[in-house]
Amino acid sequence: MRSHGTVAADRKSVFRASLLGIAMLVTLAITSTIASGCGGTPQLSQAPEQQTPPVSATQPANVGTVDQLANQRSLHEMVMAEQSGERGVAAAVDPTTTTVVTSGAQLVASAFVNPPVERNDPSSVVRTGGETPLRGTWSGTAERLASFLLKACPSPHFTVPTSVLADYYVRYCAEAGLRADLLWAQMIHETGYGMFGGAVAPEQNNYAGIGATGGGEQGVAFATAEAGVMAQVAHMVAYVYASSPVAWANETVDPRFDLVAPRGAVSVLHDLDGRWAVPGTSYGEAVEGIARAINSD
Repeated sequence: MRSHGTVAADRKSVFRASLLGIAMLVTLAITSTIASGCGGTPQLSQAPEQQTPPVSATQPANVGTVDQLANQRSLHEMVMAEQSGERGVAAAVDPTTTTVVTSGAQLVASAFVNPPVERNDPSSVVRTGGETPLRGTWSGTAERLASFLLKACPSPHFTVPTSVLADYYVRYCAEAGLRADLLWAQMIHETGYGMFGGAVAPEQNNYAGIGATGGGEQGVAFATAEAGVMAQVAHMVAYVYASSPVAWANETVDPRFDLVAPRGAVSVLHDLDGRWAVPGTSYGEAVEGIARAINSD
């Protein structure tokens, strides 16, 4: 028969064994939780250079951007920088910008070079010193052109209504990639707000003195007002573009088209000095002043 002290000792041994078993179970549970990534699927170990970079909450799960240089910019920033230049000068592009596309455990890196963007944003910006570019699309309307001229000269001597003439300028300048407000301002400068009074007569439909080289020379006569506007636009195309952006801007529309040499030498208004007008030392600035008034009217 076992004594009371022996029975008590046995009970203590069983209790210690139970505590030890519980402690081992708890330790195993904690170890399993840590190994499984806090309740997620166990992560496969990868070499440092093969591990997939973490994805932020604001980033798509399969696309990430690696910034390898301190001055690197995003595609959106580069496009916005290009669109902010008034003369179509593209912002500097860092060709080392790298986009990383993640597909499963595979990473594909490719260098991105921003393609050149031909600037054709509608604009009404007029600079000073004859520095306003001729290329582009004017953001205004034919009604604005006609209204500006008629305020200064209510009865111009055109062969068509002023509104119709303005429509021609907006249409054909847009087709040729030239600013209608600048060519309309040139017409105003050449014709004295449609009053003519010089060597060129109103019925010639010659709105930019084409062929009127001085000494009483009247210049070229065009059958219609539309033909006269097209000739002025085509003649400007010859100065601004090395090759015509539209098929109709040629020697058939402008009989003096082939006399322009070199082609594409004009970029801004003051480049017309000594070319469209001789000596024309302030020709571009005079046209620019009228254009500024058109856009601030």
